[in-house]
Amino acid sequence: MLGPVAVRCGDVPTRLPSTVARRVLTVLMLSPGEVLSALRLAKAVWGSAGPATATNQVRKAVAQLRQAIPGAGDYLLTDGPGYRLDVGAAESDLVEFNQRRLRVRRLTEGGAGEALLIEELQTALALFRGHVAADVVEGDELDNGLIRAAARVVEERRLAVQKELITLRLRSSPPAPAIGDLRDLVAQHPLAEDLRALLMLALSLSGRQADALAEYAEIRTLLRDELGIDPDHSLAQVHEAVLRGDASAYLWSGRPLRQDGRDTTAVQHDVDGRYGAPPCQKAHIRATCTLPHGLTDFVGRQEEADSLLRTARAGSRGSGPLLICVDGMGGIGKTALALYAAHRLAEEYPDGQFYVDLHGFSPCEGPREPAEVLQVLLRSLGTEAARIPADLDSQVAMWRALLAESKVLLLLDNAASEAQIVPLLPPGTGSLALITSRRRLYGLDGTEPCPVSRMSTADSRKLIERLLGEGLEPEATERLIAHCGGLPLALRLAAAKLRSRPTWTLSHLVERLDDVHRRPGELQAGDRSVQSVLQLSFGALTPAQRNALCVLTLLPDASMDAHEAAALLDTSPPQAELLLESLLDVNLLEQPRIGRYSLHGLVAGVTAAMGEIEGFLRTEKRRSALRRLLDYHLAVSRRSCTLLGREGGAADAGPGPVPYLPEISSRKEATEICERESPAMLAALRTARHEGFFVPGAQLAHNLRYVLSPEGCQAFDSTADGTEYGSRRPEASESFRTALLGLAAACRRTGLLEQSRTLTTEALSLTAPPARGPA
Repeated sequence: MLGPVAVRCGDVPTRLPSTVARRVLTVLMLSPGEVLSALRLAKAVWGSAGPATATNQVRKAVAQLRQAIPGAGDYLLTDGPGYRLDVGAAESDLVEFNQRRLRVRRLTEGGAGEALLIEELQTALALFRGHVAADVVEGDELDNGLIRAAARVVEERRLAVQKELITLRLRSSPPAPAIGDLRDLVAQHPLAEDLRALLMLALSLSGRQADALAEYAEIRTLLRDELGIDPDHSLAQVHEAVLRGDASAYLWSGRPLRQDGRDTTAVQHDVDGRYGAPPCQKAHIRATCTLPHGLTDFVGRQEEADSLLRTARAGSRGSGPLLICVDGMGGIGKTALALYAAHRLAEEYPDGQFYVDLHGFSPCEGPREPAEVLQVLLRSLGTEAARIPADLDSQVAMWRALLAESKVLLLLDNAASEAQIVPLLPPGTGSLALITSRRRLYGLDGTEPCPVSRMSTADSRKLIERLLGEGLEPEATERLIAHCGGLPLALRLAAAKLRSRPTWTLSHLVERLDDVHRRPGELQAGDRSVQSVLQLSFGALTPAQRNALCVLTLLPDASMDAHEAAALLDTSPPQAELLLESLLDVNLLEQPRIGRYSLHGLVAGVTAAMGEIEGFLRTEKRRSALRRLLDYHLAVSRRSCTLLGREGGAADAGPGPVPYLPEISSRKEATEICERESPAMLAALRTARHEGFFVPGAQLAHNLRYVLSPEGCQAFDSTADGTEYGSRRPEASESFRTALLGLAAACRRTGLLEQSRTLTTEALSLTAPPARGPA
């Protein structure tokens, strides 16, 4: 690769079968060890205007290469949907060059002598037979193609090695022999200020001060004429050193003359006139760090933080970087946790720590395109804007090539999708990509998940005390924690609002938060509010998902399974489960245990403010959804009562069959399903009271009472007092009231005290009908 593309088996050259095969092999050789899809290889061969059969031709070319090159099947591998060239230094001159560069770096950091460094650098440069992939690049009609961009990166590395070698030669031997090499490099790169600076130093050290000053005048004119700029500060300092006759002192002082951002090793000139470096002197590497500061009052999350740090320090289990995805609902503290971990891991990634906000869920901004983000990342590495390619594939190639042997930490915050992330990932083993998202990005291969759920009550209490101080009203504090539902953003906004209202007490704030529908809007400080943060998640939802959220808010405090959701949504359980899982994937639903789904109270409050819910509440759809759920619970409880031995279970049959019921075939299953669904059943009873579904509500209450405490509980007969199934007559209301009180007593006897109090309150709020006079 370090010259015209050539393949040899021993000393015998191998003829490549076709132009397409040559270009495919070139791309794979320029990206050793990297999996490249057939589509990406096709883009490298033809650009964006490839034929319809491009990917098929790529696969054919791979097969031809395996057939034409003896033993190629051991190196040219199919890896998932793409291909990978698994070659080492013995098979690839490019790999050998990269390994020798890495060896020089390690030797420098270990304080090796300059003679050994010069030998290694000369050996690395001797591998070149010309320009990288010269024959393919010169015949490439794609000015910004993937091959040209990857070759350009290798040429940049070659130039960096040449500059490093010349710098060492100037320090350790007479400068005159280096002048010719520098003039050749300056002719190839006339606007490279660091090369011109080295040439000026070499000329000045050779006693040619006038020639050195002439070089400065020439590049100053070129920069002004070509770019409209003046020489940078470093070149101006070299100019001043030449004027003062201090070129040797400037060279030996370790000034940063190289483009890769490292300070060169300080050297000294001894009394015998020899050039040498002080032993054990290490080069200082300036790593880029763009991480924002972490929260100064970060508390709690110890379990999640420890797990994240353990996973990061365990390293990648494959050949690529380690990917950790921190996911959770909006305001749950994903970014705070990721930054907390990133700052503690920073020292373990010496080549840089980068942060980018991908705007996956941001007000007034759409998700950032990978090409836009790569420009930011490449500029943070010191790449001039004019040198960054315009197309995405070339930018990806440059980014990966520049980081090929680096160990970096990349924090990608607020990601929207897997497609947004893949082009940004650093190459090779040893790097870490921390990703935060409201979505569960399990489409990223090899991702280690780090889900962030509600903050515990203890951690919530610690955060409130950190924000508001100790000595708070205990009862009000616990109510505030319950209202905020373990959402750190909600706790912080509540504290900020209380601090901004000197006359308010914590109890007053809590009273304002009692209304679940008003609560998200109350939790606001400045331009931040729980409502605005959570609403950002709704923008990417499908109409079916938005409708499902509206329907689920009818029972905001209860968890449900696919059968219950199917009854509410008027669909089949498999379809309901798909919808529930899709909302779980975007962290708008929670899963307290397998098969059960629930709404966070604040999500329910924000959903209630959506425009769709207002129309939904005003239509008959609302009553129909609640009636279907009530019918479902009636059918389940009726079947359970029959299995548990209650006589006359058919007397309370509903108006029609329920289309989808779970399998209940034993007393154990009957008891378990009623216990599991009892919170949703109790919520349905409260809804039945407000909707006037008195007869089915009374039936359900009676069935639940039998399951909890069967002694003395007879079957309910909806026709005993002449009321019909859907009746709203006073007699039906009184029957419902009596059934609620009976269920409340059963709850009290079985230790369900909170449920007993709620049912008693509901029952007593129903006015008993007046007593009937004599006929």
